[in-house]
Amino acid sequence: MTKETRDKAETILGYTLQNKDLLKESLTHASIADNRLNSNERMEFLGDAVLDLIVCEELYRRFPDRLEGDLTKIKSAVVSRRICAEVSIETGLVDVLIIGKGISNREQMPLSLAAAVYESVVAAIYLDGGFDEGQQVVLRTMRPTIDVIAADAHQQDYKAGLQQHAQEAMSATPV
Repeated sequence: MTKETRDKAETILGYTLQNKDLLKESLTHASIADNRLNSNERMEFLGDAVLDLIVCEELYRRFPDRLEGDLTKIKSAVVSRRICAEVSIETGLVDVLIIGKGISNREQMPLSLAAAVYESVVAAIYLDGGFDEGQQVVLRTMRPTIDVIAADAHQQDYKAGLQQHAQEAMSATPV
């Protein structure tokens, strides 16, 4: 990885890794790695779990009036492959992903690769700086998406809202 790529990645993330090997691993796709263990696949696995925890905690704290099922729907939408890919594209993370020639010749990067690089850099930051550092980066890049999805989820579920209100106010389900 070049110094230019590393600097660009750290600027995008708003975080400077102490262990530059973690950053390199998180940005290296299996198509270019000499061994799959030297790619970002393992970091993607960890990053997925860290991302889930960060988003779950954020939803739990921000929406104390929402039931578990509502929070689950929002979380699933926020951490989806599509949203992670959008964040990677919007932030420019896809531009620093180190990929093989077969993939780099494609006009548009597959969503799965774009999503994977986001999850893997979340893991790298978590491993390098701990949960709080990972949380800061995730919330900085995901908070606008959480806001939109949470507002949309709250407004679209009229039937569930009516049922919940009726059960709370009248101790009965509407008929």
